[in-house]
Amino acid sequence: MTLEELTNLAYEFKKQKHPLVPEYALPKPKKFKDTTANELTKAIVTYIRLTGNYADRINNMGVYDKKFNGYRKANTRKGICDIMASKKIQIQDREIAINVGIEVKIGKDKLSEHQLHMQDEITKSGGVYIIATNWDFFYNQWNQIK
Repeated sequence: MTLEELTNLAYEFKKQKHPLVPEYALPKPKKFKDTTANELTKAIVTYIRLTGNYADRINNMGVYDKKFNGYRKANTRKGICDIMASKKIQIQDREIAINVGIEVKIGKDKLSEHQLHMQDEITKSGGVYIIATNWDFFYNQWNQIK
């Protein structure tokens, strides 16, 4: 699936979700891109959710607090993935979910020591860890989970 196809899929889903709204009244779909980490993250979360799986973006940045005139630490573990997801798979006649941690890295961005530790924890516990550097790489890795 290309990002253009994802854009069309998201628009079709919106039309089905709001069947009483005429098509001309629906906002034009915003094209998905993978040129920044934020854009790629949005595309990945949208795709996972539209395919009936679970995904949440994890905000691990500090929050500015006027009272302290500075940033408060986030309440997440250091190295937590950008996206936590579950992918449904079939094993014999049962449907189960595999835990998937997705770290988005664009350009020269590299995994930190804490992220490497998180990758190790997730994979040792039977989960899958994907380092998404672009849409095509993510899509291929996601579809290899079986």
